[in-house]
Amino acid sequence: METIRVNVTFDQIKQALRQLPSQDKIALWRLLDEDLDRAAIAKKFTASVSAIRKAYPRVSEKEVMSDALKATRGARKARRRGKSRS
Repeated sequence: METIRVNVTFDQIKQALRQLPSQDKIALWRLLDEDLDRAAIAKKFTASVSAIRKAYPRVSEKEVMSDALKATRGARKARRRGKSRS
């Protein structure tokens, strides 16, 4: 058997995946989901949250959530404006 090497960028892979039918995307998602190390992801997430809390000890959870909600609303508005112009 002969080995073939192909150089493909991540953006080219994303573009190709977006053209797949929904069922193929779901099958691929399930396949990749099995490879996730959920414990490692949870550990990194917890470490990140702890670092943020340590860096900003005087900022309350309520204030953080308020800022996050404002940022989310702003991003959604911007995305809707962008879609309505296309």
